[in-house]
Amino acid sequence: MSKNDLIKENRKIKIELNKYRDENEKLNEEIYNLKKENEKLSKKLFEVNKKISKINEIKINEKGNNNEINYLNEIIKLKEKEIKLLTIQLKNTDKNEKLVDYNKIIVINFISLDNNINYGIKCLETDIFAEVEEKLYQKYEEYRETNNSFISGGKAILRFKTIKENNIKNGDKVQLIEVLN
Repeated sequence: MSKNDLIKENRKIKIELNKYRDENEKLNEEIYNLKKENEKLSKKLFEVNKKISKINEIKINEKGNNNEINYLNEIIKLKEKEIKLLTIQLKNTDKNEKLVDYNKIIVINFISLDNNINYGIKCLETDIFAEVEEKLYQKYEEYRETNNSFISGGKAILRFKTIKENNIKNGDKVQLIEVLN
């Protein structure tokens, strides 16, 4: 390798390193922001819980007060759900895991020989085909009671392999074939 090639390779590596540094800084900033938001929501939840406790100590005879307590209880439930969601996101971020990348979502188009089914199902390449098949049966219950085989690209689909292992791509058509007993 010549000196010029080494210099070019070194530049490429430096550019890539800078790109990863920038990405790391963005992720660290996102983690920091999520932690701050989580702290704010926890404080709000604590304050709302204190208010609810005070309200519950007072005997309530008026219907209007009952409605207000129910309203506040619903707010608390919503805030608790938000906190749980943020906590899950924060944990995933801490583990360098990400939520599903929408670019990895694919659609498989199911069709049947009798043309009763022409339906697209969203999934990931890592999904087991049987899981996607279950989504189809949730929409078309009547096919759950039949013995079915599936074909894509002229090849039989193996139910307990992933979409990728079955070589199914985004937009592919999967034909449902009822096997007669």
